[in-house]
Amino acid sequence: MTRTDPWELLGVAEGSTAEEIKAAFRTKIKNVHPDVYRGEMDAQEITTRLVLAYELLLEEAENPKGRRWRSSGSGGGWIDDEEEDEEDGDLWPWVNEIRCLGQSCRSSCIVTAPFLFSYAEDTARARAMSPNAFQGWSVGGETKDWARYCVNLAVGQCPELCIHYVTSDQHAELTDKLQGIIDGMVPLQEGAFDIQAYIAKASYDNNRRPRAKRRPKAEGEYVDWY
Repeated sequence: MTRTDPWELLGVAEGSTAEEIKAAFRTKIKNVHPDVYRGEMDAQEITTRLVLAYELLLEEAENPKGRRWRSSGSGGGWIDDEEEDEEDGDLWPWVNEIRCLGQSCRSSCIVTAPFLFSYAEDTARARAMSPNAFQGWSVGGETKDWARYCVNLAVGQCPELCIHYVTSDQHAELTDKLQGIIDGMVPLQEGAFDIQAYIAKASYDNNRRPRAKRRPKAEGEYVDWY
């Protein structure tokens, strides 16, 4: 299981119904249960990929067109196209290169989402492209949802949990702190602690930010709240 194609991972065709997606997920997840799985690949990594693929495809099947997958501090979510200008790209991946395993990582974000992550020349660790440098979410003709899926998969399967979603200002601040360590201006232990403390505060602040309110259904339209 080396590909990140969500349809191929679950073994379903594009346009499959929610029932078909659920049935395929149940079958796949049973095959990686610790009591029955005997493969060489890490079962936890397979499970992570299956769950992310399942959530993405099920949401796509159960929701109408005009919704897009959005990266967030908690892993991702869907927003209406009308909200995209306000919310899309609100949070951005930043790699804590002090914790990154580099080329020895068994679940490399560079393999999963090479359009966003690459090895930094000065540290030989993974680095996410800055928000200002990135040209867009469309990758090789694939959809924006596909690109977001790859990024969320890379974040979710990172063994060191060294990829964090931050705002563009936080991204710049963290990059400056990391550069101070790389240039030898700040001691490693002191700088690493400072970065970790900043990430914790950024995560707290970002989770407190108000989410975009859902627009109410048109008057007279039935709404199933349960």
